[in-house]
Amino acid sequence: MRILVCSDVPSAAQKIACLLEEKGYSVGTECDPAAARSGCGGYDAAVLVLSEISAWEQTARFFSLETSLGLLALLRECAREEGERTFAGLGIPILPLDAGSKTFLFALEFAAKSNERLRSMRDENVRLKESIGDLKLVDRAKCALIQYLNMTESDAHRFIEKQAMNKRLSKREIALQILSAYES
Repeated sequence: MRILVCSDVPSAAQKIACLLEEKGYSVGTECDPAAARSGCGGYDAAVLVLSEISAWEQTARFFSLETSLGLLALLRECAREEGERTFAGLGIPILPLDAGSKTFLFALEFAAKSNERLRSMRDENVRLKESIGDLKLVDRAKCALIQYLNMTESDAHRFIEKQAMNKRLSKREIALQILSAYES
C-alpha cells in the first residue's frame, strides 16, 4: 500500500514516514501543497499532518473531490475546530496529533480501504456517463433519420439496431455514421 504524507512541517512528515515504512508501507512525503496535488497519482491514501490548515485547504479539497485517495488528517487538539470547519463536507476524518500509533495505523488502514470503494464508485460513474452519452448520441441519430428520411421514431430505432447487428458495430458507432452523413 502506498501512502502520501503531506505536511507543512518536514520533520513531522519524516517522523510519520519512518513509522509507516517500519510497518511495511511504501511512503512518499510532500511539504508543498501544489506539488502534493500534482504528484498524488499512484497513492492509496494521504495523511495530512498540518499546523497551517488554511495553506492546505485547496489540496485537501482536491484530494477529496477529484481523487479516490483515502484521507486522514492529523492535527493538534487546539486546531481541531478549525480543521472541522475547513474540512466540513469533504469526508476527511481528523485524529489528534498525539493519537497512539495503534489508533493512527488503524485509521490509516480504514482510509486506505475507502480508496478501493471510492475508486470503484468513480469507475462506475464514468461508465454511466459514457452510457448516457451514447444514449444521447443514438437519440440525435434517430432525430436525424426522422427529419431527413421521414421515419417514425420506432422505425429509426429499429434501423439503428438492425444496422448495428448487421455490421457488428455498436449503436454508438452506427449513430456516429448517421450523424456524419446527415449533420455535415
